[in-house]
Amino acid sequence: MSIEFLSSVPETDPGSEGGIGFDYQWQITSRLCIEMLLNVESIRVVCEYGEDITLHKKDSVLEKIQVKKRESGNWTFPELIKPAKKQKKGILAKLFEPLQDGKNVGSIKILGCGKVGTGKNSDCSLADFVALLNIPKEERNADWNKALLTFINYLSENLISQGVTQETVEQAINLLSINFSLPYPESIEAKNKELLAKVIKKVLQVDASHGQIDKIYSAIFSAAKRANTSARKSWLEKSITRQDVILLVLQNLEYPYPTADQTHSLTLQDKLSGANIGDKHKYALTARTEAIGLRYEKEFGSNVWEKFGVDIHLKWQDYQKENPSKSGLALWNDLLGILEATGNDWSKEHKDPRLGARFAEGVFFDMAGICTVDFKRGSNE
Repeated sequence: MSIEFLSSVPETDPGSEGGIGFDYQWQITSRLCIEMLLNVESIRVVCEYGEDITLHKKDSVLEKIQVKKRESGNWTFPELIKPAKKQKKGILAKLFEPLQDGKNVGSIKILGCGKVGTGKNSDCSLADFVALLNIPKEERNADWNKALLTFINYLSENLISQGVTQETVEQAINLLSINFSLPYPESIEAKNKELLAKVIKKVLQVDASHGQIDKIYSAIFSAAKRANTSARKSWLEKSITRQDVILLVLQNLEYPYPTADQTHSLTLQDKLSGANIGDKHKYALTARTEAIGLRYEKEFGSNVWEKFGVDIHLKWQDYQKENPSKSGLALWNDLLGILEATGNDWSKEHKDPRLGARFAEGVFFDMAGICTVDFKRGSNE
């Protein structure tokens, strides 16, 4: 974590103290938490600590984010520049403030909803400005810089009275992004749940039911609300880590057999059914999901994951050659013994006791379609 970020305690905490009515900001926080599952560079979100939201990434890179919504009318430059009643600074001046103070910031963002107006102020259209900001950094060239000159001059003239210099404006524009295309308040919860279902399917390779998604999202939203309304607390009490989100998903994701509200069976269902593990099916699904969750928490790449699988596969092949007739409960118990020994080796190698027997079981069941397993060749009794 950036030393500047830790040491710069906000003088006031107005957003936290006025949390009632900030439901949209809690929903945006929840959305960022879900997106963290896909981005191993993200470490945590910190709420209402000098900014609406701060996204902390690896190498102490900070993204400062302001959340704004406009349900009627259009967003124009004046709405972003002029201070609200009883405020000294407008949206952009507040967002540029850390740069004006010389702090190390990786990017600054405005996230929210509303229509972007095409009208011009002093020949400057906010829609044109946003379009320029949307050009990928690797494609920005001399023409891009030339096109920005009008906007730099316009913003500098209008922000100098709020203590923002032209030098800061030039620096900020290179770090700024504006996205008003997020869902509106009435639909954002449903859209966030859709995103959560897609992310869980991609990360854990399961199709969660509507009931499961509701339960998981409720847990994430509660954490987001708590972080946003913890007035006058340390940054740690206002933060949600990527590991926190992974844990919330795993704690609230249950694996019964497909229920009536599941339109698809679990992604791994066919593989495990083909392995004939019988009444151990639910156990296998749970162990496998826990292992994948830990994989993402530990940031194991595909090469490490494949190595785990190869370790088990070779040991299982050797066992089957030596015990071709074993089946049922005896086979199951021997498998657990092999996985326990393998997991103990991994936990020592990686210096993490969580990579023990249970983790090895999860890895095994993730590759159940590769290993030849048949627990029904004999009695399970």
